[in-house]
Amino acid sequence: MSLENKLPTPLENNDGKAHAVCILNKTTDRGRAAETLAIAFKNSPAFHFISKKILNIPLTEEVPTGTIITNIILPFLDSPYGEVSEVNNFDAVAVWSLPPHVPKARSNDVKFNKDFIDDLNRRIKQVIPKSINYYYLFCIGKNLNEKGIRGSVRKIFEEYKRRADEENCAIVLEAIAEHARSVYEYFGFRNYKTFKYGEGEVDSNGNCDSNGEGFTGYLMIYHKDGNNVLKE
Repeated sequence: MSLENKLPTPLENNDGKAHAVCILNKTTDRGRAAETLAIAFKNSPAFHFISKKILNIPLTEEVPTGTIITNIILPFLDSPYGEVSEVNNFDAVAVWSLPPHVPKARSNDVKFNKDFIDDLNRRIKQVIPKSINYYYLFCIGKNLNEKGIRGSVRKIFEEYKRRADEENCAIVLEAIAEHARSVYEYFGFRNYKTFKYGEGEVDSNGNCDSNGEGFTGYLMIYHKDGNNVLKE
């Protein structure tokens, strides 16, 4: 992985839009990383729900996205098994847990822990053989204010898939929106469990509702030999 700190150089393509040279770095800059992710997830009620559960913040409490993300990525920066990567001067940021992993933060909510942690961990163990480790992608986001810069998210996936392939590792993530599922499928991930969370607490827009349908998520896994190695 490149650890260069120089800024990307914009290029001009035939469509007249600026495209950046993709330089991927590991970073410990929590503020810059949180700033990008706050822009990426500003309008994601599912991400806000999950984050508040992990941080044990009441769903009715209004908290800035940046504050939530600054706190939620701290364990990954403090752990020797956590890794935060950025591309193109923080145009895109990803938060990773690498083997043997940053322990998943458990909520005070038993039902959330079951739906979003325990059931998914059980499914991961069913799908991935014991002989294979995996990377866990906690979140990835792009600075949506920089629409002219392209290829940043692709660069992250290309680099970590390359690393995983070399180490015979899988990559695991949760897609928390239908659009996200389509993006991950494009990068070679397959859905191994469709699950619900937040039922009876919020509606699909994140509004508190005791009859709410909650959110639908997808446990997605990639391995270079997925069809032969991963179990249905």
